[in-house]
Amino acid sequence: MKRNVFVLLLCLLTTVAVVFGINLQQEYNNCGAGEGYDKLLILDGNKTYEGGLGVLQGKKSCIRGNGALCDLNGQVYISQPNTYCVVTGCCFINGGLGAIHVADGAEAVIDGNTICKSVYGINAISDASIVIKNNIIYGFSKYGIVKGQYNNPTILYNDVYPSSYWYFCPG
Repeated sequence: MKRNVFVLLLCLLTTVAVVFGINLQQEYNNCGAGEGYDKLLILDGNKTYEGGLGVLQGKKSCIRGNGALCDLNGQVYISQPNTYCVVTGCCFINGGLGAIHVADGAEAVIDGNTICKSVYGINAISDASIVIKNNIIYGFSKYGIVKGQYNNPTILYNDVYPSSYWYFCPG
C-alpha cells in the first residue's frame, strides 16, 4: 500500500512539473560547480523551465540549454563586476523587457540560443563585456540587440528579424 501511494505521488509530481514547468531560478540555485564554473546548470532539452533567472554576482556560471524551452516571463539577468556567464543552447520565450540583460561590468557569452517574444532580445549596457554569436532573435517589439554607450559587444553570425540589429542607448 505504501509503495502504491509513493508511486501515485511521484506520478502526480512529475505531471505537475511537466504541466507547469520547472522553476529556472531554483534549478540554477540548486546546481553545483563543474568544468571550472562555480555554477554549471545543464538543462534537459525535453523539459520546460519557467521564470526569470538572476545569475549570482561575482561568480562564474554556465547555462547549457540542450534545446530546453525557457518561458521566462522575466529575464536572465547578469550584472556586476567579476560576474561571468555563458548561456548556450536555450530557447527563451516571453522575455518581457529583454530576454537576456547583461550590465554593470559583467561579462557574458551568449551563443547558439533562440530568443523570441520580448521587447528587446538582448540588452548589453553599462560597461558590460559581451559576445553575442550564433543566435536566432525574432518576434521582439523594439530591437533585437540593444547596445549601451560604454560597451562594445562582439556580435557575430546572428539572425535578427524583423527589426533593426542593434540600438545605441545614450548615457
